[in-house]
Amino acid sequence: MSEAETIVRNLSGELARHRKTQAALAKELGVSEQYISKRLQGEGSFTTDQLEKTATMLGMSLYQLMTLLLQPIDGIKQIKP
Repeated sequence: MSEAETIVRNLSGELARHRKTQAALAKELGVSEQYISKRLQGEGSFTTDQLEKTATMLGMSLYQLMTLLLQPIDGIKQIKP
């Protein structure tokens, strides 16, 4: 699995874990739901600013979010803010 695939898979998992929808993320980032859907399917990538806003929405720092997103899915450990 590529790094990009790991990131989008883990981001989808984090959204679910925090009970956040793609619609909520789209609203937070000021983009369409279709944009979010495409990004979470691996089409294109999120900007650093978008990831920072996503981290804030999930109650963590960008560093914490990136640490989670870059780990293989089976190696993720809970990171507390």
